[in-house]
Amino acid sequence: MRDLIAKQLYQPAVVLPLLVLMRLMVTLDFNLAQVMFVMVMRGSQHAYQFALRYAIARQRSGGGVKHLPCNNCC
Repeated sequence: MRDLIAKQLYQPAVVLPLLVLMRLMVTLDFNLAQVMFVMVMRGSQHAYQFALRYAIARQRSGGGVKHLPCNNCC
């Protein structure tokens, strides 16, 4: 069990969000209200961009969405 936990802690999907959160908290002097405000604003921006890409893809395909373009390739 200990080895399983040690292996999972070094996964990029676990470590990278923790590092981003730590950097944000250090930047904002560990003020939790400001950290939550920034996280909510970033989340709303991502949700808006996703909804916009979904609407554009839906208009282009004429109704059914089979592929949502990402920011990197389309």
